[in-house]
Amino acid sequence: MIPQQIDKWIASEVFPQRVLLSGGAEAMEIALETASQLQEVSREKIEKGIHLDTIVFRDKGKSFKINWSDRAKKDDQGEYENVLGIIRWAHQKPNEGKYRIVILENFERLSNVAPHALLKLIEEPPANAIFLFTTRNHHQLLDTIISRMTVIRLPREESDFEISEEIQSFFDSKNLIGKFQTIEALDKESKDNKNKKIDRSVFFEFLETCILHARFFDKYRKFLPILFETYQAISQNQNTRFTLERLAVKITR
Repeated sequence: MIPQQIDKWIASEVFPQRVLLSGGAEAMEIALETASQLQEVSREKIEKGIHLDTIVFRDKGKSFKINWSDRAKKDDQGEYENVLGIIRWAHQKPNEGKYRIVILENFERLSNVAPHALLKLIEEPPANAIFLFTTRNHHQLLDTIISRMTVIRLPREESDFEISEEIQSFFDSKNLIGKFQTIEALDKESKDNKNKKIDRSVFFEFLETCILHARFFDKYRKFLPILFETYQAISQNQNTRFTLERLAVKITR
């Protein structure tokens, strides 16, 4: 069942260009039905991918890449199943519908650099484009993304949140040595691969969990600016261990 707010938007023919459906297991079903009504075509045509002006990206468990590389082809991703592909597709004029609609499942599972690459498109969408993104929990997304989206919170969102004693200890403890030990453990985990190269996803996952807790608990909200700053620094390939140690010092003061 489509939320009442979305029904009102469709009826008034004034629909937000960037909608994030957050929390409920039925988010993808709502996105598909919404696209069907906006394009005035059958739901079946949307789901089968045969509507020329609606493109659906299902979460197949593969990282959503920046461009259509050889790696993307090995992952069975199509020409438009990447950030640059979405940008090209969204800027094309509609062929048979009113809009160009992009549906993307589980936005929080995009690779760490993909949301940043999509940011300009989200900030300045083409006139006839509508983006329907789903996420199991929008608290996992960066402020730069959420602030540009119209978020529809669906039931059972809070059931996806699991409190981490490790994160709470990292925030609450005045023992800087303990925080550094946590960072050292993350550093070792990030290099636990055959090439001994740093896997930054380990640090991103840790920071995303920190951000989630900072959003959920009022007493930790003051840490959000430095958490986002740290996330951005690691995204820009700054030294991961040094950057996290700087974070630890900042939140211990």
